[in-house]
Amino acid sequence: MIHWKKALTAGFLSLTLFAVPVSTAMAASWWQTLAYGAAAMTLAKQQLTKMDDGAKQQMLASTQAKTGVVAGEAYGDRLEGIQRNIVATGMIERQYDVYANPSEDLNAFETIGGVISVNKGMMDALSDDELAFTLCHEMQHGEKRHAVNGVLKSIGIATLVDVALGGDLNVLDVLLGSVAVNYIDNEVVTMDQEKEADAHGFDVFKNTQYNVGGAASSMQLVYEQYGELYQEGFKRIINPNNHPQMTSRIEKLAFRMSQWSGNHVQVGGDVVYVNAQPVIHPVPSGDYSPRRRAFLAAGNLARVTHNEYGEAIDEDEVQAVPLNQQDKKGKKAHKDAPIYPPAWNVAQHGSDIYVNGLRIMTCAPGDDGGAITQSLEKALKAEPAMLSEKEIKKLNKEWKKQYEADKKAKEEAEQATAEAQQPAEAS
Repeated sequence: MIHWKKALTAGFLSLTLFAVPVSTAMAASWWQTLAYGAAAMTLAKQQLTKMDDGAKQQMLASTQAKTGVVAGEAYGDRLEGIQRNIVATGMIERQYDVYANPSEDLNAFETIGGVISVNKGMMDALSDDELAFTLCHEMQHGEKRHAVNGVLKSIGIATLVDVALGGDLNVLDVLLGSVAVNYIDNEVVTMDQEKEADAHGFDVFKNTQYNVGGAASSMQLVYEQYGELYQEGFKRIINPNNHPQMTSRIEKLAFRMSQWSGNHVQVGGDVVYVNAQPVIHPVPSGDYSPRRRAFLAAGNLARVTHNEYGEAIDEDEVQAVPLNQQDKKGKKAHKDAPIYPPAWNVAQHGSDIYVNGLRIMTCAPGDDGGAITQSLEKALKAEPAMLSEKEIKKLNKEWKKQYEADKKAKEEAEQATAEAQQPAEAS
């Protein structure tokens, strides 16, 4: 009964929100039009899925003609290399055509036919570790066929009914192909789809050899450039939110990184914690903010502790038993045996800090390498522990408040300087 009511309500909304063609309205009752609408949507989805699977080259050519392609081989070679490493996980089922377009914005998209395009601006701004997560995320849009559903939402029900009643599949193909290419200008991707792409994208990403901190770090850069990308209050009615808040996405990706580390490594604000002890508070370096650098350092540390402890079984419990002493369920293999902690080798060579042979970070001018090395050694040898989710959220909230205050003060200072440099008006 509930499903029937939902379908009827959807049919009623489709008839009131979209203009039904006159010929259809005169020839069919409202319930017939509803049936035609459902049939048309089913037909359109079948045709879109067919295009998604079988029109790769046509869609690639159409999309590239619309966006343009970056000249030279460097950008394409870089994307193809990262794509090969992701596919090597064995977790990607579809084949994707990946290319770089010349836009300077921080963005990437996946559309019908398994076409993925990354903006030149995104590639210039991200490291390979960060760019790899971007591709993992976009591939998940393709694996879950989010573009098919997005294009369907872009087409008026009445238009589909008219085409379906005419029975002309060629017209439908032309219509769907046109909308699919134009879809990249105004993606209709829901919050749930974005969350799904983040979650499943990270599942693939953590099985590559890239720095798992690159997931949160890439989103951190987008936040620093564009803010939350989220409307509050009445603005949501005028311009509904398709994407979750950026800070929420960053936080969730950071939690996934922590769980993969066995919950030994966390980032609260712009500080890296190991076993609940603060160990790294990076300074800004070049285009990298302290928080972005913190995520990347934490990602390297996460790999070190993952190698020793594996992934945490529970998201709110630290993995205290090393892998070589675990049973198949991640618990202690021998109940009465003592737990022997892993051996940790923390060292600094020049400006690089290593743990068990893996480079954790390169110190920038202003980073205290000696203090970081000592803090890391102490924290790694401490009892396994983690900060609670509540504590991390509090640290993140405090960081955001300070970050936004500092950003506002900087913008006001820059504006005041610019106004002071303006020539005085002639009296």
